[in-house]
Amino acid sequence: MKTIVVQGAVTGELLELKRYFPDGIQTEVNGYAFYETELNGYKVVVSKTGVGILNAAISTMTAIEAYHPDCVINQGTAGGHTRDMQYGDIVIGASSVYLNNMRMPLKGPGEGSNALAWRPGRSNTIEIGADERLIEAAKAVLHDGRVIVGKLGAGDIFSREADRIDWLHEQMGHLCEDMESVAVYKACAACNVPVLGVRIISNNELIGPRDDDEMYRLAQIKLQKFIRKLLGILCGEE
Repeated sequence: MKTIVVQGAVTGELLELKRYFPDGIQTEVNGYAFYETELNGYKVVVSKTGVGILNAAISTMTAIEAYHPDCVINQGTAGGHTRDMQYGDIVIGASSVYLNNMRMPLKGPGEGSNALAWRPGRSNTIEIGADERLIEAAKAVLHDGRVIVGKLGAGDIFSREADRIDWLHEQMGHLCEDMESVAVYKACAACNVPVLGVRIISNNELIGPRDDDEMYRLAQIKLQKFIRKLLGILCGEE
């Protein structure tokens, strides 16, 4: 039986998917939660990774070792990092880049700090590509909103400063910021497991909307409907 792992960092990014598959089995491996179900002869494992790079990396490696998946789909919300990223836009991650690898200029005591003077590190500025077959499958999903193929950015940050967001985008070229995708891409690349990240824009500090719990919830639901259709394509249901 072929196996697909679908990830979300928090409960709200997974609730709708579980409702689509009400007869699954909840399990836990190495402290990470998994929900095992089936679709058209495929095993679908819904994985709650937890928030952040470390959790995403550990949870993904745990899922690979426990379930030997044929592919991993990482999905969830993201903040827009360009002015044309609108609330509700869906980004198919052709690649993901690590945002936290920064080299700071030398400053002595009392000389302060200026994040806009930082530069990407000379090594380990990781950018990893997604699986082309999965990208094409995601592009085939029928959806009533805008779907864009581009670069995801991920790190243990929550950017809210417009100048810093502009600077990050200039350095990295990503469309949006999340906290997990690049770790998932890295773990899957190390284990030769096809991977795809799909993110929905839930906020954009450059143009608005800003943080809003209800808008986050609605964005999460909208993306999970998209992911359900993607699963149907991958599992030969459509």
